[in-house]
Amino acid sequence: MNGYKKQFTKYLSLFGLLLFLVQPLEATEWGDLSGQFIYTGKPPDSQKLKRLKDQSFVIGENGGIKNICIFLREEKSQNFKIHSSYDELPKTVFLSHQNSTYEPHVSGLWYERQQLICINKDPHAHRIHLFPFKNYFPDKLPKEINNQRTFRFQTHERLPFQIKCDMHPWETAYLMVLAHPYFTSTDETGAFTIKNLPVGDCEFRIWHESIGYVEAKEEWKRGSIKIKIKPGKNDLGVIKVSPKLVEKK
Repeated sequence: MNGYKKQFTKYLSLFGLLLFLVQPLEATEWGDLSGQFIYTGKPPDSQKLKRLKDQSFVIGENGGIKNICIFLREEKSQNFKIHSSYDELPKTVFLSHQNSTYEPHVSGLWYERQQLICINKDPHAHRIHLFPFKNYFPDKLPKEINNQRTFRFQTHERLPFQIKCDMHPWETAYLMVLAHPYFTSTDETGAFTIKNLPVGDCEFRIWHESIGYVEAKEEWKRGSIKIKIKPGKNDLGVIKVSPKLVEKK
C-alpha cells in the first residue's frame, strides 16, 4: 500500500511539473499588433472641416491619420483561434446621431456575437441608410425621432461600408462587420493596436474612406499586409502615408 502511495505521489508531482511547463507555452500563443500612420503632406484645414462636419480625412496635431481601418482578412481567418479575452466583448455596438453627425465615425462589430444599435440623441429627425455589400436592409427606413433602431447582420462584409442619413447628406459613418474580433481603427495620433492575435502567419487589410486601400509600402498591394505574428509585441513602427495616395483616390 505504501508503495502504491509513493508511486501515486510521484505521478502527481510529474503532472504538476507538466502543468507548470505547459502554462507558459500557452501564454506565448498570442501576440499584439501595433503601428502608427503619419501623413507626410500638408494637413487639411481642421476648423473648416469642423464647420462642414466633415470627418472624411482627419489629421491630428502630430500628423496622425485618424480612422484608418485595420482588420484580419476574412478568407484568411476561418480556422483562427480566438483569445478568451474577446468573450467579454459587449453584445451591442452603439452608433449615435449627435449634433447632426454620427458618433463614432468608424466602428466595427463581430457579427456572430454583436449587434448594432443606432440612437438618435438630437431633438430633430434622422433617417439612417445602410449600404452593405452582402447584408440586406430596406433602402428607406422610417424617420428616427428620439428613439433607437437595432440591426443584426447575417454575414461578414469584405470592406467597411458606408452609413448615411438621408435627411442630412454630410452625416456619414463607416462600419466593419466581420466574422471575428480582430479589427480596429487608428486614433487621432494615427496609432492602433490589435490585441491577442494567434501566433503565426496572418494577412490584414488596411483601408481608409479617403484613400481606399492604403498602399503605404510597395509590397502592400490592395492594402494587404502579410505578417508572421510572434508572441508578445509586434510593432510596425511609423508608417508614412504620402499625399499621392489621397490624390490617387
